[in-house]
Parts: sequence; structure tokens; C-alpha cells
Amino acid sequence: MTDTLDITQPNRVPLPGGWADLRPVCDITERLRRPVKRLSAKLGSYPEFMAAVSEARSSQTDGQDLTPGEELRIAAAMGAAFDVLEQLQDELVVCAVRGWSWEFPVTADAVLDLPAPALDALRKAVAPYQRALSPDFEPSPDPASPTEPSSA
Repeated sequence: MTDTLDITQPNRVPLPGGWADLRPVCDITERLRRPVKRLSAKLGSYPEFMAAVSEARSSQTDGQDLTPGEELRIAAAMGAAFDVLEQLQDELVVCAVRGWSWEFPVTADAVLDLPAPALDALRKAVAPYQRALSPDFEPSPDPASPTEPSSA
């Protein structure tokens, strides 16, 4: 699996003990996306987590986003943020995965039945979908935007 997964195209990703077929981001329905949006917003309500993630991102020398594992390590020290991040990553899997080689359907509950190495690899594979599916709460530099940063 490559780190430059094109989420605009269908992909089959090899996983330890199986594979998963990922749908292009344009095929993700609002029904699939809504839990990701809700959990992203909830995760954003933990300012200490968001500050720690922001600090960790700014210390990255390669300009890459944090991996799901790196975010989990940060969240693990913050109680409830850890549970929300785990749910968010499971919902990202459900959004992105069209099908897989396991005999059970792709659901948030079934994600918990995947072998741990496969789930870890799958979470890493679907991580690029998070930015595309999550709401952007950053202020817009556009002066006409309702979220324009205050100059006061």
C-alpha cells in the first residue's frame, strides 16, 4: 500500500490477512459521512486535544499529517477524547470501505471484529478521507466569509 492513496479513485488495499476495497470519496453518501462529521465536531470540543495535535503537527519536519496511531497516543492521555477518536476512526473505515475479504458486512460494530493488525493498517489507509469528509472549522481568509477572523 502506498502513502499517496488517491481517494478520488477506487482502491484495493492489501491488509494483513485480507484486503479492503475503498470507494472513491465522491461515492460516499451523506448517510455514511454524517457520523464522521458529528464525531469530528465532538473531537473539536476537546481544546486540550486539539492544542496537543496542533503542536504535534507543527513539530513534524516532513510536513505530513499525523498518523492515526500518533493521534491515538495523544488522545490516550486525554480520557474522553480517546474514545471519540476511536469512534471517528471506525466510522472513517465504514465510510471508505465498500467491501472486504472478511465474511461479515462492513459496519461500525463489525470493525471491532477485524484482526488488530488489519484494523491498524485499514485505519492508516483511510486516514486521507478524514480531511475530505470532516467539516472545516478554521476561519476563512475570505473577507466575505461569515467565519472571517476578527481583527479586534
